[in-house]
Amino acid sequence: MRAPSTRGWLVPFICLLLIVAFVVAPATAGKKHEVAGKMTMAQTIREAIDVGDAKEHVLSLAKWEGTNESAGENKFMDGAQVVNMSFGDLVQGNGPHQGYVKLMLGEDAVFCNWEGMVASTVPEEGAPIMAFEGTYSYIKGTGQFENIKGGGTYKGQFTSKTELTTEWKGKYSIEK
Repeated sequence: MRAPSTRGWLVPFICLLLIVAFVVAPATAGKKHEVAGKMTMAQTIREAIDVGDAKEHVLSLAKWEGTNESAGENKFMDGAQVVNMSFGDLVQGNGPHQGYVKLMLGEDAVFCNWEGMVASTVPEEGAPIMAFEGTYSYIKGTGQFENIKGGGTYKGQFTSKTELTTEWKGKYSIEK
């Protein structure tokens, strides 16, 4: 009497392992996650230079610090410390701005670069309202966000001369 052969189940088992390794695993590794949130920040450093070529033409370099609150199902960096570094080239409160933002939560960190436009409106009564919007891209991650890729959009406004809020939404994946 012959012993049962392992060959009958071994070949299908190896094929199944190969399918998981080369089809399923890469598909989940690059899965896009939808994320959204709101950052509330206060200005900690600001340098402004009057260009002098036009009324209220100012170059500014600023650092903002605060927290991120996630919105939606995916609690991406909920409660994270935020450090935002920005550069603006504004004429009468209008013009381009750009910078970098870092979100940190424990051992995890995400770095983004961003760029957009600032627009100021002056109501008949009260202080000018400065709003901004643009796009961001993930450029680096650490911890569980190592090899992060993706980006999204942001919009926000100054709530005072030294405070602002930014709402953002986007998608990311972790590339292996």
